[in-house]
Amino acid sequence: MRAEVERVIAMLKERPQEVVATSDAGRIVVMSSLTFIDWRNTSGDVIVGASYCGAGALGRVIAINARGLLASEAGVGKDRAGISGLPLLDQQGIPGAAAATMSARLGDGRSLYEDGLVAHANERAAALGIVPDMPVREAARRMLAHRREPPAGAPASPEVLYAGQTGRVVSVSSLAGAAGDALRADVVCVGSHAGLTGAGYALALRPRGVIANDGGFAKDDSGISALPLFDALGVPAAAVGTMSARLGDARSTYEDGVVSAANATARALGIAVGMAAREAARRMLGE
Repeated sequence: MRAEVERVIAMLKERPQEVVATSDAGRIVVMSSLTFIDWRNTSGDVIVGASYCGAGALGRVIAINARGLLASEAGVGKDRAGISGLPLLDQQGIPGAAAATMSARLGDGRSLYEDGLVAHANERAAALGIVPDMPVREAARRMLAHRREPPAGAPASPEVLYAGQTGRVVSVSSLAGAAGDALRADVVCVGSHAGLTGAGYALALRPRGVIANDGGFAKDDSGISALPLFDALGVPAAAVGTMSARLGDARSTYEDGVVSAANATARALGIAVGMAAREAARRMLGE
């Protein structure tokens, strides 16, 4: 018995994982507990982990944005807590399924993979043809073969920060989800950097003006590299200092930001380094 105690302690310390299948898309990784997920795992992994499939057990699965998950229903339990993580995985865009309690040993990843039979599948998994009584190994293979798209972000919801006689200043949490002409008449404040993959999303929108964060400028001034591109569209664009406003907080860009860089179109409006973002935004409106 002492030897078994030592074996279990060693296993929990070592957190063993077994890669049972690989493809260009990723891997199927078997483990005896979801607590074994660590730096070795990536978003390409289908995790077969012999833990219960409850919401409280899935933190690491979601953290790595796993390609898929197979766990145990663990008796389902009161209030269906043993499978409460399945809808949560749906929200994250992750296919998930739970094996029947009596089909495989809890805490034994190899048993789950070799003996387990699916009892419950979330909507993402069901869309892959994963159904009750399917062997876990087949469900894992289907998850591995599926080319999963990242979950769509919430559409941009502009918040009006200022409304004057000539237009509005709005904050947008992310320009990546914005589209169309909805923001064309507005000066847009964002919390992202003013580089190509930050404020650059606004190039297709052609708003009245753009204010972003300089992101510390970064190597080769890449944190403000989108600013001169707006000149070609006649759009004034500026960045605020990363120490003046919180990155990722569009409202802070407007309320706290101090201009650290401006394109030629913005400078022609009198917008200069050291100016409050509030004032810069109103100048972009022509006030």
